[in-house]
Amino acid sequence: MTDTGHGPIGLFLHGFRSHCVGEKATALTEHAFARGYSWARFDLAAHGASTGALVEQTLSGWLEDALSVAALYAPRPLILVGSSLGAWLAVLMARSRRIPVAGLVLLAPAFNFLQRYYAGLPQGLRQQWRSDGRLTLPDPYGPPGTVYQLGYPLIEDAVAHDVLSVPVALPCPLTMIHGDRDEVVPLAVSEDFLRHVHAPDKRLTVVAGGDHRLTAAIPRVLAEVDALWPVTAVRAGRSA
Repeated sequence: MTDTGHGPIGLFLHGFRSHCVGEKATALTEHAFARGYSWARFDLAAHGASTGALVEQTLSGWLEDALSVAALYAPRPLILVGSSLGAWLAVLMARSRRIPVAGLVLLAPAFNFLQRYYAGLPQGLRQQWRSDGRLTLPDPYGPPGTVYQLGYPLIEDAVAHDVLSVPVALPCPLTMIHGDRDEVVPLAVSEDFLRHVHAPDKRLTVVAGGDHRLTAAIPRVLAEVDALWPVTAVRAGRSA
């Protein structure tokens, strides 16, 4: 972590089966150091350097992990930058009002992706997942033949964190960045969320030709953080 000891703190939340030392996370950290921002990042349970078995995880567990990390910096305001699953968590964190969130930058937000993935499976596979309590999947990022497992409680728990079919009110400005060629999360997910979320300010930037990783859009991501930072710093100074 880089900490100036005062003012806002940026917190990066990585995506599903990713980690906090990826290209976007590293670029944000280096940018924060160069600009003199306080910045933090961490690995969710069963990701990166963190302990835990993926098959035992739930969204509620990851949310509590993230809130616990964020609480370490309270009452200083937080700017949450979330990628994919991390963006979903960032919204849940802000909606909880348990920590002082001053701004959200969401990259290819994977809202409700667990429910969507489950609903897209054949009925027989859904029944097998329920009865076995876990599902074995091929690992597209590992050596040929490698697999990973997800527990059924992950799916059951996700229902309680729906943000697409229920009203969502956020206490801070919201910026979303989504590629129009995202092969994992359709752009329509961000468009739907933008229509019904209540926030002091809300915007969606569509990246032409952008995929789910959005690595080509990193300069835009850094610019959005910069745009939020002065406003947040002023608010923090007034409340000090």
